[in-house]
Amino acid sequence: MMGVLDEQLIKMRYISLVKKGLIDDECASYIKKIDIKPCMINKVEKFEDYFVPGTVLVSEKANYKLRIEYPME
Repeated sequence: MMGVLDEQLIKMRYISLVKKGLIDDECASYIKKIDIKPCMINKVEKFEDYFVPGTVLVSEKANYKLRIEYPME
């Protein structure tokens, strides 16, 4: 359940999922230092199994697109 994750972890997972193209940034402006929005929690919750519990580390269950790291430009 998402209740155990802190806001920073949810934001980090959300940003990771957006950068990998697995979700669209419909919750807007995670870049701005705003409060976490319920839609961010809902989107991250759908991918909860893809992460090692309590971390931003990707688990074995994650799909290929999330596991692959792209070089930073």
